Amino acid sequence: MESVPDPVRSEVLSSSPDVRKVTFYSESLGKDMKFNIYLPPGYSTQTKYPVLYALHGHGRNEDSWLPGMEADKTADRLLGEGRIEPLIIVSPAVDNSFGFNSSDQPARRPCADCNDEGRYGDYLTKDLIAYVDAHYSTAADRSRRYIGGISMGGWAALHQSFMHPELYSKTGGHSAGLFMEEWFNTGGLRYWLYPDPELRKSRDPLLLADTEKFDGLSVYLDCGEQDNYKFFEGSELLYRKLKAKNIDVQYHHSPGGHDKNYWIPKMEDYLLFYAGK
Repeated sequence: MESVPDPVRSEVLSSSPDVRKVTFYSESLGKDMKFNIYLPPGYSTQTKYPVLYALHGHGRNEDSWLPGMEADKTADRLLGEGRIEPLIIVSPAVDNSFGFNSSDQPARRPCADCNDEGRYGDYLTKDLIAYVDAHYSTAADRSRRYIGGISMGGWAALHQSFMHPELYSKTGGHSAGLFMEEWFNTGGLRYWLYPDPELRKSRDPLLLADTEKFDGLSVYLDCGEQDNYKFFEGSELLYRKLKAKNIDVQYHHSPGGHDKNYWIPKMEDYLLFYAGK
């Protein structure tokens, strides 16, 4: 790998030499945030690479995809087999925020069991993208910028790509938190995420699919048949809505639950969608 000047406060993770942990200041949130970044073998500043932004689930952090779900190892293997093009993978911390602008105040967690509030949408679409494009050799245009996520991160990826189709050309909701009528022991999450019908229309990917235009966006949806939150119901509904609008969408429903035992074996399929040749 070509030697690259490290950004401020960057460290190589001993558990995965292809992955670095970076800390940077987010103006939108008013605090330091972390992301892990995978640079492909042979990384060179003379090449412009596509970037996948990979978002974690509730209660997780920037270690979830990299190295937790072995996205780096899977990418290395697929690259060695010539099945994907070299890409950069960025796995940012999004706290327990669902990755949208829930407050104009600096980031905070009102109580121990509360979700994190702040301009997390701006953090993702403004601060993070700008920082990555400034410090790494990225192809800084929508055609080669992708976003996907697991569970809460899947909701966030769909929300952000539906709201900002000018930024992303591919999006993935992997067991995405698309709640229908049942909320299964999630406490007050429903009332925090969707406090009233009008706000739900501006947030819920299921409803954004009815109102937003995102021609040119490719969408990958999947969910396990034994998902204990029944997120396959929301995924199937979203698939039907997007298909009816002639959006390039695919949906995969296969055995598995809402855990790493389902997601890790699917990582190959995910990376083939984002970067397959």
